[in-house]
Amino acid sequence: MSVVLQSILDTLLEEVWFELTFLLAVSLFAAFVFTRFGQPKVIGYIVIGVIIGPSVLGIVSEGADGASGLPETIMMLSEMGAIILLFMIGLECDLKEIYTRKSISIALGGVIVPWFLGYGVAHMFGYGPDAIFIGATLVATSVAVTASVLSELGLIGTPVAYAVVGAAVVDDILGMVVLGISKGLAQGNLDAAGIGLLVIGAVLFVVVGAYIGSRFLAKIVFDVQISGYRRKMPMSGFILALAIAFLYAFVAETIQISAIVGAFVAGTAFSGSALRDGFRKGTQYLEAVFVPLFFVSLGTAVNIVNIWDSIVFGLVLTAAALASKVIGCAIPARYSGMSKWDSVAVGVGMMPRLEIAFIIAYYGLSTEIIGVDVYSVVVFMGLVTALVTPPILKVALRRGGHKPFGA
Repeated sequence: MSVVLQSILDTLLEEVWFELTFLLAVSLFAAFVFTRFGQPKVIGYIVIGVIIGPSVLGIVSEGADGASGLPETIMMLSEMGAIILLFMIGLECDLKEIYTRKSISIALGGVIVPWFLGYGVAHMFGYGPDAIFIGATLVATSVAVTASVLSELGLIGTPVAYAVVGAAVVDDILGMVVLGISKGLAQGNLDAAGIGLLVIGAVLFVVVGAYIGSRFLAKIVFDVQISGYRRKMPMSGFILALAIAFLYAFVAETIQISAIVGAFVAGTAFSGSALRDGFRKGTQYLEAVFVPLFFVSLGTAVNIVNIWDSIVFGLVLTAAALASKVIGCAIPARYSGMSKWDSVAVGVGMMPRLEIAFIIAYYGLSTEIIGVDVYSVVVFMGLVTALVTPPILKVALRRGGHKPFGA
């Protein structure tokens, strides 16, 4: 790309409104192209992000910290997209079907196997104490990617979706616990009391948050909606419910678990509300605008050039990431009574790692536990696992007798 053209693009991309115009336009183009060939939109969003990022065209440059070069305003909007997506997915999920013994057993398998296998691979390539931390980046499933694919295929509400989403949410919580343990072991100052408080806080948040939301907040939202109708404010209930979702996301971040877990818990709290259909319609419009920004921004964080020096390690770690989730999650799913192909689908659905893996890797980079080379490898691993999961998941679901939309 010529210097003059790059200068013009840099000038334009300093304007937030042009940035939004550009990103929404390219994401829409990618969605049309990929759905034309029967692929989920989420793949198109990530791929177009890579193309416009530093790896290919360089329209969006690499940030100083190795993350995406998109401005802070756009990154904030993209994070809001992830929160909206998980709130919407939570609306479709029966609370009692999500937080089950099956979900917990699948999540445990999906944490222990990847952690140890990731550590083993890193140790084999000569990494020292930071190998424990590298293993931690393989732990947390990207619930946003999996939930988006399941929703797009029309399978939210099925036993497979309940198992995958439920396990992925538990998995993200455990991922934050693993981060605390790995950080302490890598730095030689493990804080057992802090980790214990994190576990207690996470469990209390999910249980108490879901209970208060379904028993009390849902009733308040319903009353506000009725009152709003009388005053010709038909979206009052939806606005309050969305505000509660953001509040839950804030509380989740405060107690050091992912904001998207908080949004999901808020969604499940309203899943039994008589207003659920209205909430679903409202979030669909917000999803169409903000969710593409989230996935495109993840793509722009990738710089393939930085990965070539560690490409062998990256490929082996990625293979370990894919295999460990299938093994660690499919076996507990099978023993819980699911069919062979449904168990495989659960394992495949747990394969993608993106936002939580990136958060863990960035924390390690910023605290100098890992270097830029390892950070780039983790980003590469996250991208590949996110790209290969949707087509493999569709095959596994089809073999299991499911008929996803568009299959």
